[in-house]
Amino acid sequence: MQATSDPQSLYAGYEEWKGWHRPFTFTDDDSRYFAGEMRGIDVAGKRVLEIGFGSGSFLAWARARGAEVAGIEIIESLLEAARREGVELIDPAIEDIAGDHAGQFDVIVAFDVFEHFPLDVVVSRLAAARTMLKPGGHLVLRFPNAQSPFGLPPQNGDPTHRSALSRSVFEQLCQAIPFEFVRYTPSYRASGKGIAKRIVRGLRGALRDGISWLLNFVYASNIPWDSVVVLVLRKPA
Repeated sequence: MQATSDPQSLYAGYEEWKGWHRPFTFTDDDSRYFAGEMRGIDVAGKRVLEIGFGSGSFLAWARARGAEVAGIEIIESLLEAARREGVELIDPAIEDIAGDHAGQFDVIVAFDVFEHFPLDVVVSRLAAARTMLKPGGHLVLRFPNAQSPFGLPPQNGDPTHRSALSRSVFEQLCQAIPFEFVRYTPSYRASGKGIAKRIVRGLRGALRDGISWLLNFVYASNIPWDSVVVLVLRKPA
């Protein structure tokens, strides 16, 4: 995880709390999830940067698919794991060094990271990410859904979270940062391996979709109601 003005003491033992015991490995479920979340975005042979790489599972997955990977993190034990894996490390304050990496990356991802920043830092790091992307490159952001009551547990369950985010928030913050909005959806629901798991996950997904439809009908809205959402932005070519 990557942050800025939060006291480092808040991140003491963070990797243990998150259960990141096998850095830079990924499971079959992880693979299905990442493939689904990155649909329409090719990583093979591409330069990929993850902001706040945490367990490193996404970078390991992307590298296994032929990506050249780099990462940003503030927790020293995770940085040491990345060094052992030969991952290129970049300074967390990307707003200060974006010009040194201008146009270098095809894809930048930040899974459960930008909610850790105050809003002014969100803006500066959005602008920095745009600078670091190649024309046509993608920025993939996952965060708790601030427009849904179901987003309250992931948002409020982590004391290091600083900002409540949604598509409408990013639309306002990006007024001066030219990005194309490609996709805003609930976090991808991987089907899982095995018939029983697929049935259970399928039923849960259908129930969530039904609840979302009902809530949108009742409140005359058109927003995702899942607890976690993903926003995909593209730098204009």
